[in-house]
Amino acid sequence: MKALKFRWINRNFSGGLTAPSYAELKKDVLPTFEQIFEENKVPHRYHQTDKVFTFPWCKGKLYLFTAENKIRGPNLSDMGINEATLITRERYLECIGRVRVKGAAHPQIYSSGTPESIGNYMHDLFVEKPMRNSRILYAKTMDNAENIDPAYIESLRASYDAVTLQAYLEGLWVNMNGNQFYYAHSERNQDKTLMRDPGMTVSCALDFNVEHMTATLWHHSAGRLIGFDEIVIDNNADTMRMIAALLARDYTPENTTIYPDPAGKARKTNGQPDHTILRNAGFEVVSRLAAPRMRQRQLNVNNLLDKRVIVYNPLTMPTFRRDMEAVEQDPATFEKLKKNPKLTHASDGVDYMTDILFPFSGKREKSDIIRVR
Repeated sequence: MKALKFRWINRNFSGGLTAPSYAELKKDVLPTFEQIFEENKVPHRYHQTDKVFTFPWCKGKLYLFTAENKIRGPNLSDMGINEATLITRERYLECIGRVRVKGAAHPQIYSSGTPESIGNYMHDLFVEKPMRNSRILYAKTMDNAENIDPAYIESLRASYDAVTLQAYLEGLWVNMNGNQFYYAHSERNQDKTLMRDPGMTVSCALDFNVEHMTATLWHHSAGRLIGFDEIVIDNNADTMRMIAALLARDYTPENTTIYPDPAGKARKTNGQPDHTILRNAGFEVVSRLAAPRMRQRQLNVNNLLDKRVIVYNPLTMPTFRRDMEAVEQDPATFEKLKKNPKLTHASDGVDYMTDILFPFSGKREKSDIIRVR
């Protein structure tokens, strides 16, 4: 709405709006614009290739950008940034750099988003050392209760851990335990007595790699994930070797379902995609078409850790325990840091599996999940 308001206030000049990625532009920003246009009968044209809106009353245009690429193009009178804390400092400064035309009635850079960690660059720019002429507005989700479905707030409470809720419900800057990716993990998630129940189905979280190929083994029961074993192949790993290792421990197609890295649909061992090799061995393979974005994976697993949905035996799963305690994140991009080649593999597999068994939104399984034996 603000972007459209500026097309009248600064109607002799063009403005811009930036989203973190093309996926979010397509799924979030564009549908919102279309809803506004339809409800208010706003005449407009959209050039899909150039990602530009034009309006009959406005000499300027509204350019849409994504933070996946450098922010280049025309000089602008105003720029909006959607989900600002999810883009890098470099991209944010590029957005600012585009607002430089002379003669605009009201030049402005405006952003919206959730206050993430206090280590985020937005905290530095607007709280620690505020930029000149800047202002930050805080709002609680509950303050907007009359405009949203009551179930939405309950969904947030179900989806987030206690620390993150302070950011997503209260609008507060919080410290998510420094750079620890799985900041909600604690000794509460460990139980040295856990072991395999021979009568129960096994859920296998599998991450593909040539080195440190890792599988973690779980029971999915009574709304919880109970971890009791892991398999790590350190050198010259391939899918056939992992299948042999699973069978050697009696994890067979009759008692085990595999939740692999979605990239295994394309990654090939001996000329065949890894998912195909698993299916040819008789295993049921459950996977999404693509992995969720890293930030969603992080919030989802931390919520499950906080609510003690994930519990495991640290004695029989030392690799997974090390991931929980040692994997760090880039504070700007929220990506997992890959400094140690032995880290992230066990936790990556669990990220993919929990995305299916415990969807982040709290809703039923999405249609892009593929189950094939």
